[in-house]
Amino acid sequence: MRYLPGINPEISTESISSYSLVQQGINNPDYLPTIFELYNEDTPFSTLLNMKGLKTRGLFDGMMSKKVRVVGSNHVQYAIPTSDIRKCHFKVNAAGVTYESTIYATEPGKNQSAFYVYLDSNWFGPNEIIELNDNQTQLFIYDTALPVEVASGCWRYEVKLLTKDTSEYANVVLFEDGSECGIGNTAYEHDFSETGNEKHQFGATWGHAYMTLQRVKMSYSGTAEAMKMSKLWTESRKGVKTYLLEEEDKMMAAAARLHEYALVFGKSSVTVDGTVVLHNKLGKEIITGDGVMNQGDGAYDYPYNTVNMKMIEGLMQDVDLRVGKDGTTEVAIIAGQKFISGFSKLMRESGFVTQNNNVEGSGSEKGVNNSYAYYEVDGVRIVPKRWRYLDGTNTGRPTKMLSDNTPKSSWDGYVVPLGQTQGGENQVELVQLRKPTMGTISGINKGGEMATSVDGTSKHFLFQTGVISRTKVTRIFRPYNS
Repeated sequence: MRYLPGINPEISTESISSYSLVQQGINNPDYLPTIFELYNEDTPFSTLLNMKGLKTRGLFDGMMSKKVRVVGSNHVQYAIPTSDIRKCHFKVNAAGVTYESTIYATEPGKNQSAFYVYLDSNWFGPNEIIELNDNQTQLFIYDTALPVEVASGCWRYEVKLLTKDTSEYANVVLFEDGSECGIGNTAYEHDFSETGNEKHQFGATWGHAYMTLQRVKMSYSGTAEAMKMSKLWTESRKGVKTYLLEEEDKMMAAAARLHEYALVFGKSSVTVDGTVVLHNKLGKEIITGDGVMNQGDGAYDYPYNTVNMKMIEGLMQDVDLRVGKDGTTEVAIIAGQKFISGFSKLMRESGFVTQNNNVEGSGSEKGVNNSYAYYEVDGVRIVPKRWRYLDGTNTGRPTKMLSDNTPKSSWDGYVVPLGQTQGGENQVELVQLRKPTMGTISGINKGGEMATSVDGTSKHFLFQTGVISRTKVTRIFRPYNS
């Protein structure tokens, strides 16, 4: 979606409502993100998802499918495929410990003694071998019974250390609360083994996306209306020409900024059991939905001080990278100018320069273009996008100044995987459900019956914001004390 220069030569009549861009958004809620592409400096996240087709389409009240359930005008459930590959974590029990060894209290597993460990899941089973996070220590699940839940979300396993040296024992540092462990393999007796552990998960769990209802207003005087507000002509990627009134353009720009913030930073006012906890002073429910930074358990935090290749490589290791429907493994880094500038400089210094040194044009018209839409490193396509709002300078975002006198928020960003889950669903996608609506309140300038005595008109635009995230995004930031 882009603006066209001047007056559209193909349209000569004064007003053709079918060409109204706002009206197209009202008629088709799926088209609203396309309208917001006009303000892409303020909407890099939704513009990127929309251009890649990462959005729901044709949702309606009561819709039930394998991937989406519409359970209300402001509530969508979405399928999250369960994974057959999982990690568990050590967890303290009611006594405040993550392991118990009766015979050797500080040397668990010595002389093939059995001991207990406590984990946050019952995913493991008898005869399975657990690898600990040093990638050397292995525990054999010694008990023939399934793990016992000793407290909410805490399971006890009876294990032995897998070793051929009976004097060895496990390092208790590996049992720290939160430390990871995973399945390596299984081990059974060679004769008359009886059963195995079922690990396949059929079906899916369901996530909840609540829509945030937003509203913007524009007003113009009777004199401005009499002078005929100018039209701004636009063109979609498919070549469809539409127009916005000048005041509508300002209103939609404001709506786009609000829309983008809610998609990223929005916080839900609805509990996991569906209770709305936020009410206004009149006692009416205020329903808001989570943005991608706050869905599920929230975003991973990734603090950094310098944009260098080690930082980027570490970041990519922590991101849930998946192949998209076009066969590309792609991730977007949407950030403030300071991070984007540092990242671009890093790419140039790392040799990401074409053979012609990025020269464009000829003669006195030559120029050097060092801007790239993406960089591909180790099979991962990284798409850097600047979000002007994050810079905190003349953007309305509150921020602090770092010790080097740069705005902290300009170093902020977030990393969003753009692939598909194992079940073929988009990792992240926009949700459009309720149609936007627009209403007009006319004053005396219209004559006849009037809603107000003011010599002017106001328009109100009502729209919903929603996003689905089947993955975790990562928040990158420079610590305040840096």
